[in-house]
Amino acid sequence: MRDYEAMFIFHPELTEEKLEQSVKAVENIIKSEAKGRLQTESLGKKTLAYPVKKLNEGYYVNYDFEALPVAIEKIKEELKHSEDILRFMIFIKDSKK
Repeated sequence: MRDYEAMFIFHPELTEEKLEQSVKAVENIIKSEAKGRLQTESLGKKTLAYPVKKLNEGYYVNYDFEALPVAIEKIKEELKHSEDILRFMIFIKDSKK
């Protein structure tokens, strides 16, 4: 198992209820594939560095989890077509701290 961190940017026009549902849906997908620990941190609505899909803001949510490398491609495949997610990135955490 490796430590991963994922940063998601959700659509800024989501209602609070819909945003919570989307965050939980991503958590469930990660849990089903990762089978390790999972921590979620909402960073709130922030201005984007550049427009994405003609939008200048988004809700940032950070996921910290453990998974086998094989699970990462499955997670990406399940999430890449979601309309609620503007962008996401999954990367290996540096263990040299």
